[in-house]
Amino acid sequence: MARSEWFKICLHAHTTESDGDEPPERVVEWYRQLGYDCLVITDHNLVTRPSGGPPLKPLLIPGEEVTTMLDGEPVAVYVNAVGLRKTVEPTVKDGVLATLQANVDAVVQAGGIACLTAPYYREGFDHHSLAGIEGAALMDIYNAHPNNVLGDPRTFSYEDLWDEALTAGRRVFGAATDDAHNYREFSADNANPGRAWVMARCRGLTEDSVMEALGSGDFYASTGVGLTSLESESDSVSLTIEPKKPQTYSTAFLGRGGKVLCEQHGTEASYRIQGGEGYVRARVTSSWGARAWTQPIPVD
Repeated sequence: MARSEWFKICLHAHTTESDGDEPPERVVEWYRQLGYDCLVITDHNLVTRPSGGPPLKPLLIPGEEVTTMLDGEPVAVYVNAVGLRKTVEPTVKDGVLATLQANVDAVVQAGGIACLTAPYYREGFDHHSLAGIEGAALMDIYNAHPNNVLGDPRTFSYEDLWDEALTAGRRVFGAATDDAHNYREFSADNANPGRAWVMARCRGLTEDSVMEALGSGDFYASTGVGLTSLESESDSVSLTIEPKKPQTYSTAFLGRGGKVLCEQHGTEASYRIQGGEGYVRARVTSSWGARAWTQPIPVD
């Protein structure tokens, strides 16, 4: 059996085929230069296929951001799709929640992995109801688009939404995504590449292996913190952080409702599961602000 390796993956990027400012071939080159192993181009309502032969790196997995505008809604309803063979036509239903569910269902029926995509916020929307969405294997817990990277400061964070979904019994994994649109000018006000990604543990750099890792939660999300080891067992979670001097690190282990179970400092952290936590996940924070999030382990 092949040895598993960690691969760096961008799950959300746009090109001039929708609202990005570089053509697909240049976007592929950007992610190659940034050291990514895998790229999912997710243009709005379109599966984009760059011209020419497939590059050696990054591996290209077809994707789409299924985007629906509802009457009277200033913000579109988004569902990201990974691993599609054809474009999924957006579905309009009565209201945000029903539309989200219909488009998640359409992505899954087309053989893709569905990701609930930020921004989720909108005036008057009950964000707690997102915990009722079924079938989405992934959800953004960090979106690097400057429109709002952590959630809606008036009401919630994306991580709060994740904990609500997990506490409600949903099996959903947390993703950090670029949502890249701007490749020509870099600034805090632009949606640039290279700010958020997932690291997936795969038997090899193939589409099947990547899809298997994403679907099973064998990955962690990151905005700059790297892990050299991550072990999640039924009775414990342990990790080792790749140090970058002079940064220091703290790791919080969280359970049901986002409750902090314990916090540890240093480049190694572990938690022994007691039972009754509901789930256990880890959040690593560097002194420079970068983070990594591990996937939840369900606990009775």
